[in-house]
Amino acid sequence: MTVKMSAWITNKSFRSFRCLCVLLAVLFLLGSPVYAEEVPDVGETTAEQTTAAPTEPEPTAAPETTAAPETTAAPATTAAPATTAAPETTKVSSPEDDKALNDLKQQYNKIEGELEENEKKLNQVSGEKNQQKQVVSSIYGQIDTTQNQINLLTTRVNLLNVDISNTQNQITLINNQINSLNKQISTTKTAISDKETQLDETYDLLKARIRAIYMAGNGSTLEVLLSSEDFSTLMTRTEVLMRVAQHDNDLMATIEDEIKDLETLKTTLDGSVKQVEGKKSELNTKVESLNNTKQDVQSTTELLVTKQNQIKSQYSQAQKDLNSLNKESAEYAALIRQQEDQLDAVSKEMEEYIKKNASKTTDVKTTRERVTDANGDETEVETPIVLPTGSTKMIFPLKCSGVYISSPYGYRVHPITGQYKLHTGTDFAAGGIYQKPIYAVRDGTVIFAAFKGAYGNFIVIDHGDGISTCYAHCDSISVVSGDRVVQGQAIGRVGQTGSATGPHLHFEVRINGTTTNPMAYVSLPK
Repeated sequence: MTVKMSAWITNKSFRSFRCLCVLLAVLFLLGSPVYAEEVPDVGETTAEQTTAAPTEPEPTAAPETTAAPETTAAPATTAAPATTAAPETTKVSSPEDDKALNDLKQQYNKIEGELEENEKKLNQVSGEKNQQKQVVSSIYGQIDTTQNQINLLTTRVNLLNVDISNTQNQITLINNQINSLNKQISTTKTAISDKETQLDETYDLLKARIRAIYMAGNGSTLEVLLSSEDFSTLMTRTEVLMRVAQHDNDLMATIEDEIKDLETLKTTLDGSVKQVEGKKSELNTKVESLNNTKQDVQSTTELLVTKQNQIKSQYSQAQKDLNSLNKESAEYAALIRQQEDQLDAVSKEMEEYIKKNASKTTDVKTTRERVTDANGDETEVETPIVLPTGSTKMIFPLKCSGVYISSPYGYRVHPITGQYKLHTGTDFAAGGIYQKPIYAVRDGTVIFAAFKGAYGNFIVIDHGDGISTCYAHCDSISVVSGDRVVQGQAIGRVGQTGSATGPHLHFEVRINGTTTNPMAYVSLPK
């Protein structure tokens, strides 16, 4: 009796403990977030909404206690592509540049008024022969005034070209920014598509779980636990149910995270699209500004060409009227002196220009090399870099026959003015020399090619090592500043533009901007 009673008590205790475990498991499951929380609304990203529960569920047998499906690792959160900060757009034209252009325009208009006044004075005296000196003087005054206008127009064109270069750089920069943003947009769209696919798959899995729970009915969980034959089975089934609940909870959390990621990606996409729109608007503004500046350059260049042709005519008319004067008169000598002064002024101006823009003999390029000294220690030393400069020997700049020196280089007493002055180059003349080709005497880079006052159409070539050659009074020029030329290349034609009594080539050789005797470098053809 004692043994039976003991067995009954033991069995009774086990059943009580089993009921207590069941009660705890039920309470745990009822408190699980899967059953306590609502399914999050995924809006447009879900494939279908959860259907309402049917009024009478199909009778189903209690499901067998199977292991909960393994929780698949949530897809890696796709981070929103980092939006690269667009580089700051540098200003193309500053207020100072605009002011400079406006000042140039005002100066030009002022000089234009002076030119009109000179024209009136010239018309008043042009009909009287004894006023011929005043006619020539007035023409020289017009030449000076026109040259000032040419200088202003040239400066304006240079400023506008800098503006064009800066604007083109800005357009390139903005296009690169737009391309970068478009790549970001494409990457973000791909990430959004992938994230929506992941969300749909996760949501389908959640719907399947909800349907399974609904189909199982409310009593299935209790039935699974209460049908346990022993304590070990109870604990196993309790653990399985807890894992199922945790799996469902993780599934809900995954959906919430994926929705947040999707919203972040869409926000990033909207920001990139707005940036592209802003950059396209900025690009259109820059392109419009560029076109306006190019039109300004074109109109200014056309006006510059008109003024250059005008000054050529003025020099030609001045020389014609000068030749009509008495060569022995003081008036003639005074006008020749004025002409010489103009040549000197241009020569000095070009000397400064060459010093500023051409190479120098002191510009020795070096490289640092590691060498071993007498003690076996390594050290760095600078060694000169010898750059190839093409042919170092100059050829003669003309190929026509019968060339002679009409005026040599050097100081001389002018036969008319009596002034002791330096003739800065050598003048070459010949019968039929007019419009004959002029050739580059050595490889080099053109640093000046334009009309330059008394020098007329003028070319300067930098040959490196501080050596430059100059070609004056050209009828025409076939190169532009910045061109790389080779020895023997035609660069222009012989003329008599500027202050020239006849067609000839005024040829100069300059070292660091200072003139030297050209005949030390070239020889007359035999």
